[in-house]
Amino acid sequence: MKKYFLLFFAFALVCTSKGQQDAQVSLYLRNPVQYNPAHAGLDGTLRTTAISRMQWTGWEGAPRTQFFSAHAPAFRNRVGAGLAVMNDASGARSQREFMLQAAYHLPELTKGIHISAGLSLGLETAGYDFQNLTAYDLDEPAAIQPFNETRFASGFGIMAHADMWYVSFSVPQLLENDLGTTSPVGQSLRHHYTSAGYAYALSSLLELRGAALVKTVSGAPAVIDVNAECWLYDVLSFGAMARIGEGVGLQASYRFKDGFRFHYAVDFPTNGLMTRSFGSHEIGLAWDYGKRPVAYKSPRHF
Repeated sequence: MKKYFLLFFAFALVCTSKGQQDAQVSLYLRNPVQYNPAHAGLDGTLRTTAISRMQWTGWEGAPRTQFFSAHAPAFRNRVGAGLAVMNDASGARSQREFMLQAAYHLPELTKGIHISAGLSLGLETAGYDFQNLTAYDLDEPAAIQPFNETRFASGFGIMAHADMWYVSFSVPQLLENDLGTTSPVGQSLRHHYTSAGYAYALSSLLELRGAALVKTVSGAPAVIDVNAECWLYDVLSFGAMARIGEGVGLQASYRFKDGFRFHYAVDFPTNGLMTRSFGSHEIGLAWDYGKRPVAYKSPRHF
């Protein structure tokens, strides 16, 4: 089974095509700096987040992804700085990112509306090792030796936000790097992320929050994620999510008194993988270090 699954990935990668390349994640609301550096420092504390995603459980060689980020405000919350790390592996293919981030948060424009903009700069590594697969063409470069290449990467993001809503746009990878003719990974394409969210307080104890994320790239269908969740005392949340045309799922979060936050999400495919997978699972843990200044008010609820 593993041989055929890896062969499927090898075929998909050798055919240099334009498609979604960024790692999939359901808990994107819990780690927004991963795709938009404008979020850096907006939480008012040093926030560290770790998320592990196990996609299509039950399949050998299925994608496994780990995310880590840390960011904090500075200079009276006008500046944010942080880093985002990603490790993604599926079959014989691997991809890693290490990005440093900087954001600037403008003073209030009007009616509580703020504008934030961010830049990221770092390294991206992509590689493969198909030597364990059965090769019919022994002269195929991909089957002879492993491939690994590291290149510079940069990203950009901007966001308008108020106390109960936000709208953002970002390009996590501005550079479209050509990995060479012997690489089955192909060309790194520029992905565009558009996101929006709104929170509505039903009472002082109960709040509803909804958000959507649209990912687009040239030559591939758009990926649309929508989330709806209910927060109780701003401590416990339950919600549902849907990836249009692909899957549905559930998620929950809990905030401990000592600054820790636990997140869990599970989604199930609604396409042909439905009967062949035990779903995709994500576990996240976040930690806030330090207290927000007395005059600080969170610019968003997400």
